[in-house]
Amino acid sequence: MANEPVNTPIQTRYTQQLTTDLSANQAEQATLTTRLSQLQAEEKWLTTTLDSLRAADGSEPTPAQELASPASSAVLAGAGADKAAVPKPRTQKKTDGTTSARKAITKKAAVKTAPARKSTAGKKTAVKPADESAKPAEPTLGQLLTEILSKQPGEPKKVSEIRIELEAAHPQRASSDPVIRATLEKLVTKGVLEKDNRQRMVLYTWPAPRQTSAPASQTKPEQSAAAPGEAASVGV
Repeated sequence: MANEPVNTPIQTRYTQQLTTDLSANQAEQATLTTRLSQLQAEEKWLTTTLDSLRAADGSEPTPAQELASPASSAVLAGAGADKAAVPKPRTQKKTDGTTSARKAITKKAAVKTAPARKSTAGKKTAVKPADESAKPAEPTLGQLLTEILSKQPGEPKKVSEIRIELEAAHPQRASSDPVIRATLEKLVTKGVLEKDNRQRMVLYTWPAPRQTSAPASQTKPEQSAAAPGEAASVGV
């Protein structure tokens, strides 16, 4: 009883692993042997076909033994690849093979050049359509501010109030207070708007129409004179 081997879990696991590796090795050898036979058969067919094509062109055929390497010949003898089935090459007449090859080359060249000529002709004849609908010019920021302030003449407004009305009337033209203030200052310089400082606040006003006193002999009062800002340019 003392001389009997003891199978520990580690030994059992090693035995199973080695058995699995051996089986995988043998299976891979069988696969490589089959693949080697296929490659050798393909090599023989390619060599035979190449000799046939060279014979059709009138050149001397190259023997199959010169194309095959010494290593592949030794493997071929050991693996018995002589018994593998080799597909028969297609046999054609010498004149037919040469003529068919020349026709194929000429046809491929014609197909490659035809699309290029067609695309070039299309580029020359193509005419770009003219854009008949011209996009109208958008109003300037000064014109928009003038439109907002002229609706309430004589009413002073802060820059923040004007910005809020601009965002409500024209959301796509929303701007910042500094930009709006700079545009308003330009309008003041041109005489379109009036500027007033009240309790450290700057107010901008669209001038109200001025009333003129009518003569005593007239029964109907004259219409008020036009505001000075209406005649000024607002293209800011």
